[in-house]
Amino acid sequence: MNWVLMVVFVDCLNSRRQINLSMAQVLSKLNIDQINIILMIVSCAVAFAIPFELVLLSYAFLGPAHYLTEISWLHDRRYFTDIQWVWVPLTLLAVLAVVLSRGALSDIPSIYYILAAALSFSASLVLFKNIKQRILTTIGIMGLFVMIGQIYPPFIIGVAFLLPTIIHIYVFTALFIVVGAMKNNGPWGWISFAIFLLCGLSFWFITPSSYMISTSLIDRGLSFFDPLVDYIVGIVSFDGRVNSHSVLAFLSFAYTYHYLNWFSKTEIIKWHQIPKKRMIIISILYVSSIGLYLIDYKMGFVVLTLLSLMHVILEFPLNISSAKMIFLHRNKI
Repeated sequence: MNWVLMVVFVDCLNSRRQINLSMAQVLSKLNIDQINIILMIVSCAVAFAIPFELVLLSYAFLGPAHYLTEISWLHDRRYFTDIQWVWVPLTLLAVLAVVLSRGALSDIPSIYYILAAALSFSASLVLFKNIKQRILTTIGIMGLFVMIGQIYPPFIIGVAFLLPTIIHIYVFTALFIVVGAMKNNGPWGWISFAIFLLCGLSFWFITPSSYMISTSLIDRGLSFFDPLVDYIVGIVSFDGRVNSHSVLAFLSFAYTYHYLNWFSKTEIIKWHQIPKKRMIIISILYVSSIGLYLIDYKMGFVVLTLLSLMHVILEFPLNISSAKMIFLHRNKI
């Protein structure tokens, strides 16, 4: 009897190896756009099935790894500017925004102006090389933000809420997909872009599942997303057709795919090719981050808010470079 069980066990192991080998062979034949289409569909399906847990788990487990590795990658590329120290003022602005975010709703205008300053400064560095032009561009774009905020105050709240969240994880991700499609000059990039848009739109028309795996996890972490969810519902409710449930599922998809998209491009952008010492530091910080979330989700969320906002703001020059490339129809950033 034991001999029979051993044979069955060995046969199962061999079958599993064959399945894994077959999957590896299939994946090796797929290009990056095809792989990302699979990741989009899987992220979308899981977001429909378990929207509550997915956003919390993705944010806690994938988020920190993305922040740390992307900041490292951006640093090696001088944040897509010609100034290595550009991270200093941008990081200081992120710190100031996080400090102010701990206050009341009245601090939102200050956060708006901080984000506007970071975006204006980043745009000037990408668009011009001359110092005088950069100063005038920063002042000009910042003045435009001030004017719009004065004329239409809801714009202030919209930028403060959406720029570090929806615009970063969905709009800028769409921007990168378009850049990739332009560079590859093939159909699959544009197909992936269309599927990405369809996945996002699907949450406004199809009701996600209400199934919950862990109510304790949801109770501990979901409240952090409530202000963003409530704000989005308030502006795109479509007479009640879109509710907080649908918005949360959309966020689950957008955050999860945003992170997976980054890791899928490892062999293309080579973010993992860094000094061993830095990789060890990143690994320690990542494990510590996971530990914070496991001990207390609230503590992990609060502590890592700065790291999250830093990676958003430090990415501004790359975002603007991508938009510039699309606008000018160039083939490289």
